[in-house]
Amino acid sequence: MRMKLVTSAVAMATLSLCAQQSPYTGHPVPGPDSTGRYRLLISGHLHGASSSASGFPAATVLANLDAINATRANVFLSTGDLFLLPDRDSARYATSFFSRLALPLFNAPGNHDLEGRAFRAPMPQRIDLGNDRILLFDTERDNSDIKGDQLDLLRTVVDEAAAGRVKRLFIVSHRPVWAEDEVRYAALFSGNTRSLTGCNYTGTVLPLLRQAAAQAEVFWISGSMAGRAPASVFFQPHEKNITYIQCAVRDQLRDALLLANVGPDGVQWSLRSLTGEPVEPVSTYDAAWWEARQGKREAFNWRRIPYLVRKNVTSSVFWYGAATMLVLLGLVWWLRRKR
Repeated sequence: MRMKLVTSAVAMATLSLCAQQSPYTGHPVPGPDSTGRYRLLISGHLHGASSSASGFPAATVLANLDAINATRANVFLSTGDLFLLPDRDSARYATSFFSRLALPLFNAPGNHDLEGRAFRAPMPQRIDLGNDRILLFDTERDNSDIKGDQLDLLRTVVDEAAAGRVKRLFIVSHRPVWAEDEVRYAALFSGNTRSLTGCNYTGTVLPLLRQAAAQAEVFWISGSMAGRAPASVFFQPHEKNITYIQCAVRDQLRDALLLANVGPDGVQWSLRSLTGEPVEPVSTYDAAWWEARQGKREAFNWRRIPYLVRKNVTSSVFWYGAATMLVLLGLVWWLRRKR
């Protein structure tokens, strides 16, 4: 047992050390300053619109690289869908984005990132910033269950929080797994979770977060919220010390990045517009704000048809449905022959 604990501790330490350097830009993560302050920059869907065929990141992102670098964020966190087609586009990203980005960038993989071989970072990842922890999870695997090494890592950090060694916990994933069993959130983000039969968030993960929240602030930040989203951010305190956040851009006028200025006095959240459009305080964009703007869908773009066809025929859900239909048709045919 002692050897098992030592092995686990070594593995977690190795994971943490590896995660302290960006696999995309190569920049290391600088620690908090002498006053304990640091800054997080957060967004997702950095490839922009799903209909984009340029192979480059969103124009709103590339046009603001100087401003992004000027934030001097300790970490730039991507909530997934960094690429549209990673194997096709990674060379363009390397020259136009990664080589010019002066920040350590980390990505919680989304469905569009799955095929990439050039920039696949091992998951989960852990980043330590003083007494705060950042965990990046892959919610494209295991039917969006947090299990195996990802659940082990979460339990380790929850134990650290229970021991008083963690002040804040930031969890980054592409899928808003926290929305699946919550009627209010599920209505806002329908089709943006990956599981077919429900995931283990409510039964397994949320109780762990509540344990951590007894001693620390917990923020779960995701990025899958579809193109019809009315804003680049969703920010909803769910219960005491647990807040749910969504953040992503779409190469639209509403594009904005989320900033978290963290210090001994707490977390100050703000938005940085990428287009000059006015933005409200982050707390404005809660569930009530989103509910008031539901039903205002974006106009259909016929140029998305090839993308939508590819998305559906490469989806496991499509093939499960096709297989089920074949079984049912075969059963009907067999019953008719028996008559």
